[in-house]
Amino acid sequence: MAVSAEQFARELKAFDGRRTVVKAMRRALTRAAKPKVREVRAYAQEILPARGGLGTWVSRATISFQISYAGRSAGIRLRGRRKSMKDRTDLFAADAGTVRHPSWGRRFRGQWHAQSVTAGWWSTPMQDDTAIAAAVDAEVDRAFDEIRG
Repeated sequence: MAVSAEQFARELKAFDGRRTVVKAMRRALTRAAKPKVREVRAYAQEILPARGGLGTWVSRATISFQISYAGRSAGIRLRGRRKSMKDRTDLFAADAGTVRHPSWGRRFRGQWHAQSVTAGWWSTPMQDDTAIAAAVDAEVDRAFDEIRG
């Protein structure tokens, strides 16, 4: 059954037992996303340089699964982040194929340089999201069945 996110959010908001429906949806969608998270981690270790530990370091990034049920902004988002020594690391640049690091351990200003790495550690595994999309459709249908009785 094809339904808009706005319609789903509207009917969910009007439903009295929405907390149980949302909790069950969140649990099922998180379960469906776990294989994708494992796939991203494995692909990062596979294509990024093992020497120096970049592949392992990037694969240990925190990958969170965010679900939003609000009107037009309803959706599901997988988000990756990694904190470095002082600030967040630019994983987007690593996915684009560029990594910045200090030259021979010198961490002062002007002593860092950019290095090219294989691009796509995040975006390549995310292109095939049919399993997550099927799980989302199934959960929305199940939730509608519960809401509409």
